[in-house]
Amino acid sequence: MHRENSPERTPSKRRILIVDDHPLVRRGLTALIDNEPDLTVCASAATLSAGLEAVESSHPDLVIADLSLGIDDGLAMVEKIHSGHGDLPVLVLTMHEAPVYARLAFEAGARGYVTKQEMLETLLVAIRRVLDGEEFVSPEIKAALDGS
Repeated sequence: MHRENSPERTPSKRRILIVDDHPLVRRGLTALIDNEPDLTVCASAATLSAGLEAVESSHPDLVIADLSLGIDDGLAMVEKIHSGHGDLPVLVLTMHEAPVYARLAFEAGARGYVTKQEMLETLLVAIRRVLDGEEFVSPEIKAALDGS
């Protein structure tokens, strides 16, 4: 798991937990998010169990979760967060571009869905929209869902 508190954190920043099994993705997302004046990464985790523990210990405002967590199932994590912390929004960030995965993620309780292929263009917008109580679907997935 990643850090809890560091001196540069302020209460006005929205706290984000990243759950992804790839260390480079976690580091890259942390660098991107921590560069924003209103956002900060409060913790990160590589597995379903570590992610659920981090929800309890770090009290994030948003969870960014991958659907593929090695041997773990990211959809199961979304369901567990939704059932145990219904007010905690989950934004799925995944390599899965098939619309069926977006449907499953929203059925599990996710409030946003961004593909890693589109993340540079849409991730920060998606984070802020989901934090503001809106749903967000990346443009390519939305187009596919609307067309089906």
